[in-house]
This record gives sequence, structure tokens and C-alpha cells, in this order.
Amino acid sequence: MVKQNVGDREVEKSSTSHKIKMIEGEDEEKAYQEIGDVFNTDIVKIFVCLPGMSFDSVEFYEDKQMAELFYLYNKKTIVYCINAPYREESWGIDFEDTVEEEHFENINGCRVKVTKYKIDKEDLPKWVAKFEYNNIEYMLTGTMEKQDFEKILKNLIFPN
Repeated sequence: MVKQNVGDREVEKSSTSHKIKMIEGEDEEKAYQEIGDVFNTDIVKIFVCLPGMSFDSVEFYEDKQMAELFYLYNKKTIVYCINAPYREESWGIDFEDTVEEEHFENINGCRVKVTKYKIDKEDLPKWVAKFEYNNIEYMLTGTMEKQDFEKILKNLIFPN
């Protein structure tokens, strides 16, 4: 059983397998390297571009070919999911919050779907960006000002 704060909620995860690898305090670059090695490709990385933003930890599900990297910013968690879909399957994630806005952005030649959610009892909106690059699916989510979220998106590091 693992307890984790996701946004403002505490989530409990249980696993009957020991395939979840939780790394805290590990170097961010090592985490990306390990993910890239297992997925056998270079990964789109987050560049820590906001004052006070920092890498926190990673959870790596080798059997599902999925990783979640956690960053901290203004006492809130930013989650960056990386998924290597196998077969014809893909992940399915549903947010229960109210959608306020959806649009697409072109970042480094990649089409990114950006969604703004209204969160009850929260001054700031939740932002979600989803995109695919080199057959790997990515999702970035965080509760923050629009300009901060856009700055993270515009500073993503795409492999050469």
C-alpha cells in the first residue's frame, strides 16, 4: 500500500505485484534515462523553468510501460505521465472536474491538446496537456496559473 498526494487529494495505491518502482530523491536525469532505456527511445523531458519548481520523485511501472514523474511547484504537485502503449491499447484517464476550455497548441511540431478544468474550492484551475511523440504518449497535469503551465509546455525538451 502506498499513500501519495495527487493535487490536493491523498490517494492510496495497492499492488499485488512488486513491479511498481518508487524512487524518491533520485536524480531527475537518471529517472529519465531509466525510462528511456526501458522504453527503448529518447523521452520528451520537462525543463524545470519556474522559480521554486523542483523534481520530487518517479513511479515506474515496468510491466505496464508507464512512468509518472512528480514535480513540486507552489506547494502543489505537477504530474508528468509517460506511457509506451503496446498493442492497440492506450491509457484512459478521466477527470471529474468541469471542463472550462480546450484548445490545441503546436509545440516543436507536436500537436498538444490543452484542457483547463475548474476545481471546486480552488482559486487556480487545473491544466492538462496530452500529446504523442515517437509513439509514446505524454500527459502533463498541474494546478497553476495559465502562463506558468504554458511556460512549462513551451520549454519541454524534445529529443533530437
